[in-house]
Amino acid sequence: MMAPSHMKGLLMRKALSAAVMGVVGLAGWLPAPPAQAGWLGDLFGGGGTTTTAQPAKANPRERSWVVREFSTVRLAPREAGSQPNQHPADINPEALRQHLNQVRFTQGGSTLPLFTPDEVAELVEPLTQAFGNAGPDDDVLLLSSARRGDAVMFQPVALTARLFVQGGSLQFIVNDARFEFYNNYVGSRKQPEFSYGSRTAVGKPVLRSESARVVRADWLAIPLTATVAPALGAAPAPVGTPAVAPAPALAQPVAPAAAAAPSPSRPRDAAFADDVEQRLTTLKRLRDKGLISEEEYQEKRREVMKLL
Repeated sequence: MMAPSHMKGLLMRKALSAAVMGVVGLAGWLPAPPAQAGWLGDLFGGGGTTTTAQPAKANPRERSWVVREFSTVRLAPREAGSQPNQHPADINPEALRQHLNQVRFTQGGSTLPLFTPDEVAELVEPLTQAFGNAGPDDDVLLLSSARRGDAVMFQPVALTARLFVQGGSLQFIVNDARFEFYNNYVGSRKQPEFSYGSRTAVGKPVLRSESARVVRADWLAIPLTATVAPALGAAPAPVGTPAVAPAPALAQPVAPAAAAAPSPSRPRDAAFADDVEQRLTTLKRLRDKGLISEEEYQEKRREVMKLL
């Protein structure tokens, strides 16, 4: 007859072994994540933050950017029957971040942020690279999944949208703001199907933003510049008096005149230095894309350098 103490120890070891095997069995049954970091890794691994997959240097031929599991930015053919887009577009990353953080949507009588700040921080770089690589016949499709709640066990929900530049504005059309897909994906092992915003079909969300014009309930037009360059088309419609400070312009006018000298009375502060840097960067990009010649680039660069 085994002593009670030995029997108790044996039972505890068997219980622990069963628990461990249960976790291993669960991990083997669940489908492997299709991207760099999965939601199960956030729960059992150590941290809820995943890094973006893209290098700092953009690949001009890239057409798809994987941010995390079920979060991607990709170029797709523009919708049939639509006008050519004003692509490629040079989008200001900081301005894009501020604009996206201002977007709200209505759900169940409450007005909520469309994105989380961390989510926006992940998306800014791939979105700006996508607009830089896009052509007139490309739309930008956005899929972003996140746990939007205080509890870590909340399932991730997806946001889907279509973006493109038209009429001097960044057109932002959302199909789903909170699409619940993950539980079905785990149970069926089938890749979910996502639908993106459309110029012709109205999506579910009701959007608003202090820095954008409402085109349709699910569609916002975010001004690219305070004064749109003639090459970009008609100026955007007035936004009205914002309740909060407006976000900065999304892009600089794509014309060599962008390097024109500022007023001599402008103070030489940090903002002035940032402006000079932006002018030099814009000139280099225009030259690299063949929009201005080497001689024009050097001439304009000298004008900017004289400001220093």
